[in-house]
Amino acid sequence: MRAENARFLRRRLLSQPHLPGAHVSEVGEMLRSARQQQRLSVLQVAEAIKIKPQYLEALEEGDYHLLPGQAYVTGFLKNYAKYLGLHPEDVMQDFHTIRPEPQPDVKAATRVLASGYQRQHRKRLISSLVAVVVLLIAGYCIRQYNENYAHASSPQLNMTPANLGGGTVKQPKHAVAAATQFRIRLHAVAPVWARVTVDGVRRFQGIMRNQPAQQWAAHHSIFVVTYDGAHIKALYNNRPSGLLAHQPGLVVWVANASGWHQAS
Repeated sequence: MRAENARFLRRRLLSQPHLPGAHVSEVGEMLRSARQQQRLSVLQVAEAIKIKPQYLEALEEGDYHLLPGQAYVTGFLKNYAKYLGLHPEDVMQDFHTIRPEPQPDVKAATRVLASGYQRQHRKRLISSLVAVVVLLIAGYCIRQYNENYAHASSPQLNMTPANLGGGTVKQPKHAVAAATQFRIRLHAVAPVWARVTVDGVRRFQGIMRNQPAQQWAAHHSIFVVTYDGAHIKALYNNRPSGLLAHQPGLVVWVANASGWHQAS
């Protein structure tokens, strides 16, 4: 099996030499980077997960048209990602971002079906409008009742600092102070996959490349997840904190107003 795969790879390399600057998808680059970090060859992975090496190479190169079909692309990507220790759902999300799933072209089989769908759609629309009108009428009636009866039966209270037993009400300093804002700057020393979540909202996910550092600001928290922290340098409020890790592996860092530390 190994000899046969080796002969296949040799024939492909001789017949299709690599062209500098060829486009490689971010998903494929992520798979190749994870495989190389684990010092695995394409043949080793192919034998382990029972997928032909030419298909694994096509995934890494982004040549999805060389695979048998869309269903095979999805299955191969999930199995490859799972074997390398990546999250299959995250890999598929990045894949569908690059190649959105085609929407089926649904056509009515007959005029009868089309007209029946239109009638049902009109009925649903009319029912929704009637429900909205009923809710508006009910809300108006409740408001009128509260204004005419509820307010008339209970005297209005004059709430002032004087009758509450105090003078000028002072707010605590922390209530008027602006929320503390902190910043995280990340710089990739080599291409690496990462995800950044700022105050509960995902702000970045994908391949972070060796380019000008990216910066995010938050009031509550910033989470950074990566599969190779040794390729990312961080600065917290413009103070260098070094690499996120010293060897490949899943790491999670979190920043908040109190500082910047590793969560796992």
